[in-house]
Amino acid sequence: MITTQAIPDVDPVQFLKIAGQGAQLRSHADLWRWLQGDVQSWLPHDILLVGWGDFRAGDLQYDIISSLPGLRTHLCPASRIAPLVSYFRDCWVAAQSQPCELDIAGCGRLLGEAGQGWAPAPGTPGMHSALVHGVGDARLGGERIFAALSSEAAPASGAAALKLLVPFVDSSLRRMPPMPMRQPGAERIQVEHLVVRLGQLSERERQIMVWVAMGKTNPEIGCILRISEFTVKNHMKSIFSKLDVTNRAQAVARLTRMAAYA
Repeated sequence: MITTQAIPDVDPVQFLKIAGQGAQLRSHADLWRWLQGDVQSWLPHDILLVGWGDFRAGDLQYDIISSLPGLRTHLCPASRIAPLVSYFRDCWVAAQSQPCELDIAGCGRLLGEAGQGWAPAPGTPGMHSALVHGVGDARLGGERIFAALSSEAAPASGAAALKLLVPFVDSSLRRMPPMPMRQPGAERIQVEHLVVRLGQLSERERQIMVWVAMGKTNPEIGCILRISEFTVKNHMKSIFSKLDVTNRAQAVARLTRMAAYA
């Protein structure tokens, strides 16, 4: 079901604070922190999916911004994401290019394998609602679609709130350099199996290495584990010392070799 919503009454103080932060975004890490911060109180969501390109020709690109393990742009193949982005775009067009709310609990049945799950690890809930809006992309001759996905029901004024936030997300993504390509992260259950058997590291260090192996940055790990970025850095120094390595890639490689012979 598609429903459209009008712009809600907005707390000007809250909006100015969020807008001021949004106007200063300079990196993907900045965007992630902004979406996980004050924006959550106004537009709660688990995943922000952004897709753009020539929808008629099927030439699409996408970006996934989320704290859920395993849901990273470089971990999700186009064959899984493109049908979802195209479906959201079609719904937005059907809503006459207005922000809309979608019930996506049955999206898997509609999209087949591409729509299944959104649950990267056991116990992680699937997505049930999507708030969707888009903008024309005159420069590239296409459109950009923004979908805020949640495991819960969308808030009453959520789609309208998304419409107010889209310009900040859109402009920030346009001025950012492309996200650096990383080595594909491991599935969480595999990483946990690898790390938990290694007695050299403390429990907290093992938790941190699970997320490091999945490609998370220090600020992301701090937010996930509810510790400061400074504390994460200190743990990383200890990990490097214990494993006799100098960087994150070497640490993951060392743990992989150790697990192979454990």
